[in-house]
Amino acid sequence: MIQNRRRVRLFSIVSVMIIWHLFCQQVFGSVLDSAQTSQLAPSSYEVKIVESSELDYDSHAYYSALLKLALSKTEDPIKPTYLVESSGNLVQERVLRQLNQEGGVDVFWTVTSKLREQQAIPVRVPLLNGIMGYRVFLIRQNTLHEFNNVRSAPDLKRFVAGQGHDWPDFQILEHNGFTALGTSNYDIIIELLKAGRIDYFPRAAHEAVVEAKSLNDPDIIIEPSVLLYYPSYMFFFVSQSKPELAQRIERGLNIARQDGSFAALFEKYISFKDIEKALKLSERTVLKLNNPHLSEATLEATASEAQQFEVVK
Repeated sequence: MIQNRRRVRLFSIVSVMIIWHLFCQQVFGSVLDSAQTSQLAPSSYEVKIVESSELDYDSHAYYSALLKLALSKTEDPIKPTYLVESSGNLVQERVLRQLNQEGGVDVFWTVTSKLREQQAIPVRVPLLNGIMGYRVFLIRQNTLHEFNNVRSAPDLKRFVAGQGHDWPDFQILEHNGFTALGTSNYDIIIELLKAGRIDYFPRAAHEAVVEAKSLNDPDIIIEPSVLLYYPSYMFFFVSQSKPELAQRIERGLNIARQDGSFAALFEKYISFKDIEKALKLSERTVLKLNNPHLSEATLEATASEAQQFEVVK
């Protein structure tokens, strides 16, 4: 009887010990696994950019794809990078100010100028291979005959251009003696053109082709005989608080240029051959303007930039 009691007691003790061992293994093993998983699981690096809109859907797709390409060339395999679209106002100067505000965007693409290069970190690799400086005009169909006689800058200065008031192009036109009406956004400029408040809306060659088609308005056409040219470059701009991100993007873009992936992506979204075919740039009267708003650093960085269109001699 006593032996049976001892056996029962021993069995109970052993059972409790086994249960306790299994409990500890379950609890502490889970904690350990969680800690190890936390250490091994790749964290992500988010880069905030402006959200796309109907007005800039095509260009947004190109620039965001190019940014992804640049970041992929320098990506840490255990810390993948994701682009996150941040809603907000698309007025260029406001977005540039947001670059240096907490919770604002990290990267923005826009035409460079001395002032803008003081507001944010410029990545001095041209995103459009210089095409931004080739400008053709959206005009009203019923004024086409008036532009047929434009052969020089003085001829064009008789007309009023429309531009965004915070665009470097507005300042360039004014510096060169042209009359320009500045306003806050693209839609208003188009309405001013339709209403006859302005005579022409200078657009980069690749923009004009897309926009004329998108507007789908028989009264708004691309002027066929004049080409305005001044050196102008589209850069990525990065928050001043993230110089390491700017350096990473610059390295990635240069790698992409060297291995051909930059050119391939550019040709996918923007075809020089298609633009030349649509606009006949080589047959136009070329009017050259000065751009006094480029910094010495930008002039040096773009000195060897190849002219994609051989229409400016």
